[in-house]
Amino acid sequence: MTSTTREAIIKAAIELFSKQSYSKASIEEIASRAGVSKGAIFHYFNSKIDLAEAVMRNILSTIEQKVDEIMLSSSDDREKIRKLVDLTIEYAQMNKDKLSSLEFISEICKELSKNNKYGFIEEFYKKIRTKISNILKKAGVLRDELRATLFMITLNGLINYTFFYPRPLEKRFVEELREEIVQVMFS
Repeated sequence: MTSTTREAIIKAAIELFSKQSYSKASIEEIASRAGVSKGAIFHYFNSKIDLAEAVMRNILSTIEQKVDEIMLSSSDDREKIRKLVDLTIEYAQMNKDKLSSLEFISEICKELSKNNKYGFIEEFYKKIRTKISNILKKAGVLRDELRATLFMITLNGLINYTFFYPRPLEKRFVEELREEIVQVMFS
């Protein structure tokens, strides 16, 4: 068995968790979707919660890669914040038809917390917050850590708003909203 088998299992789990929910998707269904045996899943993951952890690690790794691309770009600090807002809206619009994807992430986070496996998510948020805080600090923003936390809360709210808004967000609204967020972060 190879890492591609492991990746296929994670991909199948993401698809089923986002369609049915974590609690309703069975290991048998995940195995079938991945084209592997149930035993293959347990070769890589000791339990369903371990698979859920791998799913979240995969999702967070993808997000972190995109954030790092923005942070390491030659863009100025304000443009980096704009790009993070755009990334958030892009993600939400891309997954808008999969409302359950928002629910499954919430469900997995609750399950991971109940099973004392939530620490890596806290570390992820701290790492991203530190990157944002560093940009704000470099720009001379006071209370940069608080502003970075506010920014992350704003992005989470934006994801929720976009998921529940009945139509795609209008371009002008997105542009105005993005500029307002940048103004608040750097004021």
